[in-house]
Amino acid sequence: MLSVTACNITRVVPEGEYLLVKNKIERIDDQGVNLTDERSSLKQKPNRKLLGFVKFHLWAYQYGNKGLGIRKKQPWLRKLAENVGEAPVLIDTNKMDISSIRLSDYYLSKGFLNNTVHYHITPRKIFKKRAVVTYNVDLNDYSIINSLSYNSAFKEISDLLKLTTGSQKIKKDQRIDFDKIEDERSRITELLRDNGYFYFNNSFIDFQIDTNQAKLSADVVVNIRSNKNLNPHYQQTINSVTVLIGDSIFTDTLVYDRLQFLEGIYKIKPSVLAKNIIFRPADLYSADLVQKTYSNLLSMGLFNFVTIRFSPSAADSLSKLDVEISLRTIKKHDFVIEPQAIYTQQNLGLETNNNSVGLANNLSLINRNVFGGAESFNLTSYTALETQIKKDNQESFNSFRQSLNAEFVIPSLIYFERKKFSQVLIKKSTKINTSIIFDQNKNFTRKVFPLTFTFAFTKGRTSYGITPFRLSINQAQVDPGFLSSLDPSNRFYTEQLLTNNIVAGPLTSLYWSNRDKNPNYFLQIRSNPVELSGNLASLYFNQIKGDYSANKEIFNVKYAQYARSDFNIILTNIVNENNSLAYRGYIGAGLPYGNTLFLPFERRFFVGGGNSLRAWRARTIGPGSYSDSSNDITIEKTGEFALQGSVEYRFDIVDKFLDGALFVDAGNIWNFREDSSFPNADLKLNRFYKEIAMNTGFGLRFDFTYIIFRTDWGIALHDPSKSEGNRWVIQDFFSPRWINTNTAINFGIGFPF
Repeated sequence: MLSVTACNITRVVPEGEYLLVKNKIERIDDQGVNLTDERSSLKQKPNRKLLGFVKFHLWAYQYGNKGLGIRKKQPWLRKLAENVGEAPVLIDTNKMDISSIRLSDYYLSKGFLNNTVHYHITPRKIFKKRAVVTYNVDLNDYSIINSLSYNSAFKEISDLLKLTTGSQKIKKDQRIDFDKIEDERSRITELLRDNGYFYFNNSFIDFQIDTNQAKLSADVVVNIRSNKNLNPHYQQTINSVTVLIGDSIFTDTLVYDRLQFLEGIYKIKPSVLAKNIIFRPADLYSADLVQKTYSNLLSMGLFNFVTIRFSPSAADSLSKLDVEISLRTIKKHDFVIEPQAIYTQQNLGLETNNNSVGLANNLSLINRNVFGGAESFNLTSYTALETQIKKDNQESFNSFRQSLNAEFVIPSLIYFERKKFSQVLIKKSTKINTSIIFDQNKNFTRKVFPLTFTFAFTKGRTSYGITPFRLSINQAQVDPGFLSSLDPSNRFYTEQLLTNNIVAGPLTSLYWSNRDKNPNYFLQIRSNPVELSGNLASLYFNQIKGDYSANKEIFNVKYAQYARSDFNIILTNIVNENNSLAYRGYIGAGLPYGNTLFLPFERRFFVGGGNSLRAWRARTIGPGSYSDSSNDITIEKTGEFALQGSVEYRFDIVDKFLDGALFVDAGNIWNFREDSSFPNADLKLNRFYKEIAMNTGFGLRFDFTYIIFRTDWGIALHDPSKSEGNRWVIQDFFSPRWINTNTAINFGIGFPF
């Protein structure tokens, strides 16, 4: 329908005018220079296209303004169409002239100093009132830097620049690039501000580029100009640091580690704040240390606002600074109630082929600055009741979950705080966490008692979590009637998977992102590179007691022994303000050994659901090409190795409210060991690529400012659980009931990745 009505979109184009349908840039060769962002210089761009070919917003504009049946009867729909609509972009030669100039300036900034740009307009022959604008570009050759020199009248600045020549952004024999010239300006500014020059800014730096000496070359001189009235640039040192705590009347004044503290009714140990303020009187001013201090103080979780002000010192206004750090505190106690509605396609136990709905409530009690050392104690209770949607009848609540979590956070690295390497870290904390988790449904009951001790800190762009101590006691009791309903192989698997066990061992995690560096093209990496369990216990039994048998127990409970690791990478490319592409790759492996035959239930991998293969419910596909379609009752599909990938094209539908997405997901899980009870579930190089499940689909994202509500419709393409030769299920798309059996609708909060 949209395609047909799109033929009439030129109704809103006045006679004698043309609708801009395309901008073309024709040039012979870019000579190896990246010119992909040249189109950002164009003043006029065609109307947006939904899904790459439908001018939905222009159609909505015409629909709302011309009527097409929407007038008095449905004024609200007309208003919606007008708000969504986009006025036609009509060719304007004045804007074409501006675009030509801007394009020429862009190529000049890339080193093509002698480029020429002109344009012509070509009306479409078949579709009337439409035209294409073509910009013809002659780049000619680019110019290079023939010589590079730095000019400063100040010895200290000249010495700093000489010491950092290796980090220069521009160099001799390099192509002239104005972006790199600006990067060099920023580098010099950052260098000087990190070495005491508080009043220095990039306006004191200018570049002289002389292209008259030789063809296609330039002599570049970087000048560091004097201050106002030809005054020299002075380095500033810190004269005093005053810390104001709270926003009430200050009643106490004390000095600790050369810092002066003014306190009101909110008492925080000065020693704790001093650890997070990483500059002192007599230190050279450093913008980098100031930024790290901001990060440290905000990460303590005690302050709404942190303000650091610098002012000339009365003792020496030229070379000394007085610092005032104002800390506006958050209230000491918080109590949060979060009622929730649940729609889920998975339980934490054995699956029957039904969805779940229910109610939940999350209660949180936060106590900040518990002992006056900026510690926080968080107590969280989560209660959930769920039932399953069935076609025949509606049952009472048959799934119950209750958890109680307690976390104590200390804003420093215990024991390591005084170590030299700790001084370069920010956002440091030590976390002690313990929980009680109770799950019950009609098939089994599980109790989990985890206890962890974690160091968390950040260095550069990377955040780390190191958990040297982790202990989790897991108890499970499966309903005997349910066990007896399973065939022998599935019964053995279920008993092993849900056996009582102890998980004990170290765990590490990391997160890295360069989003703040390049907002249009950025990476995110999340990983748990090392997770181990049971090795110390095994060493004790093997070396001390000489016991090399399997199924050894601690306090009459078997301990789990395994190694596990996973790696998740997300690449986002912001094409323009209305379109973006997101890519995700994930790989994970868990290997049980020694005292353990099966990887514990909580640490196994699964696919399906709202964040993975969106055409399948969670834990209903895999491992490998294993299929249990002949069984009336199925168990959850989990594995020891996971491989997943997704590509998602995201686009605006209604500005600042509704976005759309087209996606493709692929992946599966496998086991490392061959098991006759689960044929074709093991990882084999000669067939694993044939067992990749694939789906496509369409999604909507509703942006409510503080939260994004997401719904995705996944459509299966390749189902490895089918017999080989029949796995491309999309070929049966027009079969009866195909939609019911090969698609799934998922609901979620936030983006899938």
